[in-house]
Amino acid sequence: MAVIESTAMLVARRYLRGTAIAALAIPVCWHLLYDGTMTLLGWSVYRWPWVVAACWFAYLAIGAVGALDIFGQPRPRLFWPLTVSALLLVAIVLAACPPEEILKSFDWAWGSIGWLGVIICWRRPITHLVAFVLANATIVVIGLAIADQLDRITLARLGMVVIGSAALQLGFAFTAGGVRAIAASVTRSAVARAEVADRRAVAEAVHAARVARYEDIRDDIRTLLTELADGADPCDPLVQRRCRAGAARLRRLLAETDDVPDPLLHGLRAGADVAERRGVEVSLVRVGHVPDLTVETCRALSEAPIEALSNAATWARVTVVGSGDEVVVSVIGDMPDSPIAPRNGVEITAHTEGERRWIEARWQLQPTA
Repeated sequence: MAVIESTAMLVARRYLRGTAIAALAIPVCWHLLYDGTMTLLGWSVYRWPWVVAACWFAYLAIGAVGALDIFGQPRPRLFWPLTVSALLLVAIVLAACPPEEILKSFDWAWGSIGWLGVIICWRRPITHLVAFVLANATIVVIGLAIADQLDRITLARLGMVVIGSAALQLGFAFTAGGVRAIAASVTRSAVARAEVADRRAVAEAVHAARVARYEDIRDDIRTLLTELADGADPCDPLVQRRCRAGAARLRRLLAETDDVPDPLLHGLRAGADVAERRGVEVSLVRVGHVPDLTVETCRALSEAPIEALSNAATWARVTVVGSGDEVVVSVIGDMPDSPIAPRNGVEITAHTEGERRWIEARWQLQPTA
């Protein structure tokens, strides 16, 4: 699941990185080739050529800072300083041009600043870029009015060029936003499919484990029933203990599930319930916090105590003690001495004193290598 999620996130990052690189490459190429050429060719035309040159470098600096916001951690505080700086750059280049050169080739800033707006508004809704483009056009209109160049032909030319350049810039920003949305949707779909596959695999594994445990219990019960059919004496205490143990194990299997809050206590209660049905007085106490245990660990911990409960004659007391890295299940009662099979991952000890027998199953968290 984690691998699939990481892969989906990696694909989404590649989509985002590709569109971000394109957003940065377009203004860089445009500024180096076109704006740089116009700045050099118009050196003798500008009122303040060194100011225009400084604006050309300021354009690169604003783009570089905006690129840090795109490729690094989001820096929302940079939005307004970058926006104001970019629009101020348009006004300065416009003021440095003679009136007759406004809106022409040497007045390069107003035409290319929209691509800088794409970078500045990269992490914001498309409406921010629309407002940026309108602010740029407003500055140009004000500059034309101040230079007394605001005639019909100039306005028509301004409208045509603004619509043409804004269509490219807004179209690119809208497409990039769509690609980012698709990448995010694909990531969510991949993660959702991985979660479904993960849950199905877990369910199949749990079902296979339950089938294996059922077959194990079924073989024991089949052997016992075959012996009874062949003439085994039901009054034999050993046969009775085996019957009680088999009933307790079968009942625990039916109650055993990962969905219960405490599967260990759930299994022990099932064994205690079988004993109580025989008239055995059972008390069950839990002390401390039992950590999350696997079904296999719960089964190994409860196997010997449940067998002891099934053999108790009149009373039994079950104590579950849990801590962060250890769980101990102990049973004391008037059950006879009987062999105890070892369990993987659990230490089992037993003592008999008179008519009392004490059994303890201990599980400890193994330190990771």
